[in-house]
Amino acid sequence: MIVPYLNAQAAQFAGVNDKKAADLAEVVKNVEGSDVIFIGETHDNIQHHKVQLDIIRSLHAKKFTIAIGLEMFTPEDQQKLDDWIEGKLDEERFKQIYSRNWSYGWQLYRDLFFFARDNHIPLIALNIPKAVISKVVAQGSSALQESEIPPKISWSLNESQAAYMRTIAKQVFGNTPPDKLVARLCEAQALRNNGMAWNIAKYKKNHEADKVVVLAGTWHAVKNGVPALLSAYDKLTYKVILPELPEFNLENATVKEADYLIMR
Repeated sequence: MIVPYLNAQAAQFAGVNDKKAADLAEVVKNVEGSDVIFIGETHDNIQHHKVQLDIIRSLHAKKFTIAIGLEMFTPEDQQKLDDWIEGKLDEERFKQIYSRNWSYGWQLYRDLFFFARDNHIPLIALNIPKAVISKVVAQGSSALQESEIPPKISWSLNESQAAYMRTIAKQVFGNTPPDKLVARLCEAQALRNNGMAWNIAKYKKNHEADKVVVLAGTWHAVKNGVPALLSAYDKLTYKVILPELPEFNLENATVKEADYLIMR
């Protein structure tokens, strides 16, 4: 019998449906049958990244063929991710590419990247290019070229997603942000969510046997974010693991948002 990897200071989880505590082995057993496994994060929380790596290690130890989907990279740098996995880039060069894509500290993700490289686990760039997102925020979706938009895009956000974007707008622009700006931020969020779903589905079409473990911010990983959009592109099953946050805690979260919560 293959024993899944267990961190000496393993995280604790809770099932959203039954509100019962669960350990790493139980969570992995219950998500491993899915085509796509979303693990949400608060980007600067090192514990969330340790949990992500624990789950990836456990799946790898059980001999599943996996790939890791990354919010932080865009397809423009997919070849660089491939080069890293193939050992063609040293750490310093890859750090530069990482920093060009993502503003959070390298050390938060370093162990994940090295585990992927050392075990030849593909990394998938999922996000929409920054220049495209900037164009939407500045000018709106009507300014985009057809080639910049994922097929079958849905510009409508779930209400909880839209409320989150209104909160972000208020944090940046005060309590009364312009309606036009809020609308454009919602369009940018919809574009990111659709783009990530489309890139996951494209990868799965060419790598049907692979399970894709998606590492993304909570508001992308939540079921009404990227996961719900997968059905527009393919019949893919998924499970969602989110960190416990005020918006998603054991009292108020439902299976419409997640399957498991990371409790610590």
